[in-house]
Amino acid sequence: VWSIVPEAECWATTGRGPIGGRWVDVNKGDKNNPDYRSRYVAQEIKDYQDTDMFAPMPPLEAKKALFSLMASEKHKSGKPYNLGFLDIKKAYLYAAARRAVYVKLPPEEAVPGYCAKLNVFLYGTRDAARNWEETYTKALRGLGFIQGRACPCAFYNPVKDCRIIIHGDDFTVLGLDEDILWLQKELNNTFPTKLRGILGTSDHHQKEIRILNRVLRITPGGLEYEPDVRHIETIIQELGLQGSNGVNTPGTKHKFEEEPCYLDAEQATRYRGLVARANYVAQDRADIQFAVKELARSASSPTAESWAALKRLGRYLVSHPRAITKFDWQESMPGITVEADSDFAGCAATRKSTSGGVIRLGRHVIKTWSSTQSLIALSSGEAEYYALVKGACQGMGIKSLMLDLGYNLNINMKTDSSAAFGIA
Repeated sequence: VWSIVPEAECWATTGRGPIGGRWVDVNKGDKNNPDYRSRYVAQEIKDYQDTDMFAPMPPLEAKKALFSLMASEKHKSGKPYNLGFLDIKKAYLYAAARRAVYVKLPPEEAVPGYCAKLNVFLYGTRDAARNWEETYTKALRGLGFIQGRACPCAFYNPVKDCRIIIHGDDFTVLGLDEDILWLQKELNNTFPTKLRGILGTSDHHQKEIRILNRVLRITPGGLEYEPDVRHIETIIQELGLQGSNGVNTPGTKHKFEEEPCYLDAEQATRYRGLVARANYVAQDRADIQFAVKELARSASSPTAESWAALKRLGRYLVSHPRAITKFDWQESMPGITVEADSDFAGCAATRKSTSGGVIRLGRHVIKTWSSTQSLIALSSGEAEYYALVKGACQGMGIKSLMLDLGYNLNINMKTDSSAAFGIA
């Protein structure tokens, strides 16, 4: 990982001392089945203007698009697709260092007057993710994969009829068993690659696997995708709602407060932390997106009313702790359907409206949203039109993603507003 060199070399090369570092222990399991990993992480927090720090990450709908394809399409050979899950061990340590980076040696290795010059990028260095992305892209291109233009983490091999979505060191592969095993073997020549499992309908396939701390399972009716319940449990516990009665609606609209009672600094910090956690969960749960969006609007200056709204969300999660997205078997991929809607001046404080929408591939929901409109609409038709435009933009994004995966699909827009339809 590094070479031990005099600190004088670090000062002469960079004009500053070596970067700090620390051991970080992470429990990959849970309380009952702990699985601890220890990593020495560099504490590089300064921005270097001459270094490209950007590293792409796929949106969740990219993974869901693969799930939808598995439940809808068949391989060009006529066989059903399977989903393979590959994991690269210590991924960042296979990206060669492209600039001089010096790190303090860990206490166990420390030698006065010496530091570590990195040969590969250590976790915590600013451009580690970017260089890892370039490393795996080069490897996959050498195997005949075409990198996506809209989503650089999407790869398509037209010869193998195989598709990959990459999230950090997790590779989700759509293809036949032999293609998944071939890819593992080829990648293993460059960096250690572990096959976590193959999901499929045959008896020898796995029927359930955990991906990004979500659960994906095969059922007779199709695929089921369930978000991480541990975040819900944490929210309920932090709010002290264990054993409380639940409610059937997650929240209310943003209210106008004439004399707001602001939370103290400590409780405001707790509020922001819980709302941030709820916002993470809301990526997979359309039922709480509007309520969480309204809570997030108060994050800068939360009030007693905001805290009450947060507790209401908590009581809703008490009665609805789990939510499952289903990808039922369907004959083929008929196209992209975007359904957009809006309220009108729903926020009593700002008179702004909310845009909401759903995107489906056939019957499969792969994306939902709830967002406050930036402009103040002067009529319900205008608010509905803004929601329609938002939906069209999101639909074009999904179309571009599907092009990266080898499918050219049409977009079908739906609205229940004749005024918005007329304007469009």
